[in-house]
Amino acid sequence: MVSEYPDADLNILIVWVKMYEADSIDTVQEASKLFRNDSRVTQFYDPAKVCGLEVAKGLGAKSYEVAWDVYLFYDDRDKWIEQLPAPINWLDQLKDSSWADPDRLFQGDHLTRRLREIMMNLLQIEQDA
Repeated sequence: MVSEYPDADLNILIVWVKMYEADSIDTVQEASKLFRNDSRVTQFYDPAKVCGLEVAKGLGAKSYEVAWDVYLFYDDRDKWIEQLPAPINWLDQLKDSSWADPDRLFQGDHLTRRLREIMMNLLQIEQDA
């Protein structure tokens, strides 16, 4: 979807969190090839779930819960210094989560559509500014 907007002023961070045994560095390296030709994308591997724990905590989870399959949108002025800043918007695919807002749960085509809507809205706001 990001490739549909090659001129959009975006910075995209992808954190691959090791949630399953199959989520190895080899699997991540293979999946990361989807974004290898886009200089706006920076990718990290989080085998210890450090980022996943902090993101979950920042979104209201208990301290031991991990965020993964979440999509966070920020203003370009937001900085993660000591704690995660509040995102402008966020979505997830955490169907069985005890903490994620069920109104933010989207999967499949619904997720793609909603991600596109949010991104287009944010890009429109930037163009109007």
